[in-house]
Amino acid sequence: MAKKIVLDDKSWFYNLHIKGMRNFNVQSDVSLYVANLWYPLPLGVSLLLLIFMVGLAVLPLNFPNTELARTLVLINVGLLPVYLIGRYWLVRRRYGITGTLGCYVSQQRIAIPANAIINKPVGQLELQRADIERITVKYKSQMHRLHVRNHITACDIKLKSGEVITLNAMYFPLKHIVYMLCFFDYPLTTLHGNWSWAFLPNIIAVIFPVLVNVVVTGMLVKHYFL
Repeated sequence: MAKKIVLDDKSWFYNLHIKGMRNFNVQSDVSLYVANLWYPLPLGVSLLLLIFMVGLAVLPLNFPNTELARTLVLINVGLLPVYLIGRYWLVRRRYGITGTLGCYVSQQRIAIPANAIINKPVGQLELQRADIERITVKYKSQMHRLHVRNHITACDIKLKSGEVITLNAMYFPLKHIVYMLCFFDYPLTTLHGNWSWAFLPNIIAVIFPVLVNVVVTGMLVKHYFL
């Protein structure tokens, strides 16, 4: 099991690429993109999206071999991007996101997007290096083609004030962040653990409507048009 993180350790940083990484130095201030695809929505909103997507996907089955069914299938072909755009807009509204989310890591500080995900007011949260006591990198090891891969699941940033800010891999590019923290020699410790199932409902809420739409619509397209 890994105990120390080093930059050239492929078990930590397999397939890692950060724009400009070959030219990084102690003066660098590195920007890392943060996606909000997996940000959770309220249960009621998630259920409405699920009913909407599944309901429209199976609606053509109520009118077999009719022109109405063919029309509904064509509508469903274009439904997936509508769903993704709609969810993207709802997430941004729910969390007060107005611009592109990004993390910034330098020798002096870490800046992360703040919102309800980390229980902070909306904005950019800056953590000065001098205020950080340690950063605990939580990970799960897994064998892949006879090589160990350490999947980073979370980072606990403990401040000297005693406050702990947790960044989860569902919402932050932790492999990239940890690489930069290691590059700038932040005080890192590691903690091996198991996969957390706490985020499984949110993953299902995002993926299941998409899978139903793709599978059912794909079968109906083959039936009606191929």
